[in-house]
Amino acid sequence: MENSALVGLSGQIALQRELDVIANNIANINTSGYKSDNSVFQEHLMPVARANQFRANDRALSFVQDRATYIDRKEGPIQPTGNDLDVAIKGSGYLSVATPQGTLYTRDGRLHTSADGTLVDSSGRSVLGPDGQPLQLPDQYTDLRIKGDGTVSVRVRGTAQDVGQLGMFRPLDPLALRKTADGLLSVPRGGMQPIDPADTGSRFVQGALEGSTVEPVKEIANMTELSRAYEQLQTLLSDDNDRERKMIQTLGSPT
Repeated sequence: MENSALVGLSGQIALQRELDVIANNIANINTSGYKSDNSVFQEHLMPVARANQFRANDRALSFVQDRATYIDRKEGPIQPTGNDLDVAIKGSGYLSVATPQGTLYTRDGRLHTSADGTLVDSSGRSVLGPDGQPLQLPDQYTDLRIKGDGTVSVRVRGTAQDVGQLGMFRPLDPLALRKTADGLLSVPRGGMQPIDPADTGSRFVQGALEGSTVEPVKEIANMTELSRAYEQLQTLLSDDNDRERKMIQTLGSPT
């Protein structure tokens, strides 16, 4: 394959990857606690093979390389819901949930109770306390309260009682966070630490949810721009292919 085609193809692959990221962001505009993704690309230079590879003026081919996808960690808007089991997180904390793959993390605070009273997330996974244990609410409770430090209290037959505490965790290295297929976040073992309940910079807000950080207008504008760039590269590749075909036909025809 010609060098120009290789360079154009590398650009198309990079654009396709970025389009996939943007499409996923748009699909999660209304997902509670969702953090948008962004792509990072870099120029990859490859020396051009020549008869004398040590010539100082040898040029290099410039390819586009998909370097990484990173998570936008800014806070989303806090949106009141009036539901006592909804919690938003202000600050850099994350809820922890139990999964078959181990403990994973989320900022989606759409909680409810299972049949046995265990506090679970929107997909039925147990929400864990600072000690890594599930929280269970007593039968026939009323007046559920979730304090800023995560303390959960209820009333049972008119008597107030604390039933546990929601765990809030912070990554030691925010860049180590990775999204899983089910929208949760994972970190290497030992990569999360409990946040001190006295830390006023990270608090729970009962009766509210954190909105997605996706900016719809920005994402749609980016998708339009990338689609045009992809089409332009496709046109260049098609023109280059036509040029080669005509050249072959011309050189191969009898004189």
